[in-house]
Amino acid sequence: MPQYAWPDCPADARDEVSQLVAALREALGHSLIGVYLHGSLAMGSFNPNRSDIDVLAVTRNRAQPTARRAIAEALLQLSNYPYPIEISLLTMSDLHPWRHPTPFDLHFSEDWHEKFVEALTQDAFQPEAPLVDGDLAGHITVARQRGVVLFGPPVADVFPVVPHEDYLDSVRADVLESLSTIHDNHVYAVLNACRTLAYLADGAVRSKDEGGMWALAHLPEDQRFVVAHALEIYRGEAVPAFDPSALEKFARFASDQIATLTHAVRSAGRG
Repeated sequence: MPQYAWPDCPADARDEVSQLVAALREALGHSLIGVYLHGSLAMGSFNPNRSDIDVLAVTRNRAQPTARRAIAEALLQLSNYPYPIEISLLTMSDLHPWRHPTPFDLHFSEDWHEKFVEALTQDAFQPEAPLVDGDLAGHITVARQRGVVLFGPPVADVFPVVPHEDYLDSVRADVLESLSTIHDNHVYAVLNACRTLAYLADGAVRSKDEGGMWALAHLPEDQRFVVAHALEIYRGEAVPAFDPSALEKFARFASDQIATLTHAVRSAGRG
């Protein structure tokens, strides 16, 4: 299965993103500063069969109820037609001064779909408190290194530099949790661990596919089969099921390596 970046992505993905940007501009008007892609579509590893469209939008002010409702309606219409959307709406005051976990104004993903439907049905679309998200440190780091401007000024003019410690905190909890339940979502767990290990090695942000390729060149030989297998599945190739014992061995290895490298990086004060 081919993988895509924003410049060469399928027409239906480009159309979905364009409709989203148009809806944000119409709902938010002058308050909208910029809209930015991060994630697989920004990094050249968008897989139409499994990838989300990941977006950050930044505003001058909190969205008013009418704007919030219009955005919610647009998101419910667009999401999964044909690709899932994950978006966070932040104000400049959420970003400056920097805080972790980071405040945000609105968030949507498929996990929030029913909550949005219920809120709109009750005509009570208001934010729930506390609105903070530890994952935003990771998303913003990706946006600064690999993001695509859809509307507005350059990424570096809008998003602050995320402290190295906050980025590590953001990704470490997720990757260790996924490794502890590796049989539930093995491809994500393996490739997410690979890109985290790569980041700990050299500080570069990678996609899951790029993380897997790094791992094939750097991990011990007895771990590479699991990585290669995960990459084949991620790319849509027909392959046999994972060996459960090999997955468990990889999870132990990756968890130990992440703990060791995190300690070494923190001790060295890299940032």
